[in-house]
Amino acid sequence: MSGQFKTTRSWNQKALAGHWLATIKIDGVRAIWHEERGWLSRAGKPLYNVPSWQLGCPRDCEVFVGNFRDTVRATLTRFVKGDTPAILPMHLYGLEPLDARLHWGTLTNPAPNEILAQLHRANGLGHEGLVLRQADCWIKIKPEETHDVAITGFVEGRGRHLGRLGYVTTIMGNVSSGFSDYEREALWAEAKAERLVGQVIEVNCQEVTPRGQFRHPSFFRMRPDKLVS
Repeated sequence: MSGQFKTTRSWNQKALAGHWLATIKIDGVRAIWHEERGWLSRAGKPLYNVPSWQLGCPRDCEVFVGNFRDTVRATLTRFVKGDTPAILPMHLYGLEPLDARLHWGTLTNPAPNEILAQLHRANGLGHEGLVLRQADCWIKIKPEETHDVAITGFVEGRGRHLGRLGYVTTIMGNVSSGFSDYEREALWAEAKAERLVGQVIEVNCQEVTPRGQFRHPSFFRMRPDKLVS
């Protein structure tokens, strides 16, 4: 792969020092161009149906076809079906260099209330959040703190959840809420097939404790496009 792509961290709700470029965060799939293997996810998994890289175009992009679910379907479907969303060049948003469509503005020594005001304005226009950039430091700003974490174990449910997933374990704590009945059944099937451990989930939480544990975690969604070590 040519060069190193940037990673992002979650905002810690504190003031930031210096000049920051604010960019729109879209809910897509990160795509990194590899000379020999084509487009890959951050986990190094192949992405399908993405238009081939063209000379002069960004090698680090966000693919977004309207919503996260359709984007995942489009990029992870190896054999296209009639209902597979099409990925067009317009659905690739360059992250470096930055696609002009993602430019939001600049902030200087922003206080928490200023950052939150910008976030609320972006959310009001239908955007998922913002990313603040300062050289190699990229910070994601979202309404809730979210983290991607690998599943390390699982436990069967009790009562009405008997015979399906009760909760999953992670290095940042157990996650038991946020799953729909369908997700509990589907993930329990993955668990019984010995395919659940190691998969990545996105978790909402109030905050992360000083010991690195979730406080009030809730399952948000699976992240098949990511790999957390």
